[in-house]
Amino acid sequence: MQLPKALWALAGAALCCFLVLVIHAQFLKEGQLAAGTCEIVTLDRDSSQPRRTIARQTARCACRKGQIAGTTRARPACVDGKSPPP
Repeated sequence: MQLPKALWALAGAALCCFLVLVIHAQFLKEGQLAAGTCEIVTLDRDSSQPRRTIARQTARCACRKGQIAGTTRARPACVDGKSPPP
C-alpha cells in the first residue's frame, strides 16, 4: 500500500522540477544575462615583456535601472549610477 503513494509522490516531485526548469528557461533564454549581473566575454594576457603582464578583458553586463557597468574588486559588476557626494 505504501509503494503506490511513494510512486505518486515521486512522480509529483519530478513533474514539479520539470515545470520549474521550463519556466526558468522561458525567463532566461540562452545568451541572456540575469538582471544585475556581468560575465567576462574575452580575457587576453600579454606576457611578451619580462616582469610585466598586460591583461585586457571584455565584459558584458545586464544592469538594472539606475545602475551602470563598472568594477568591484577588479571584477566587472553593475554599480550605482549616481556619483558620490563631494
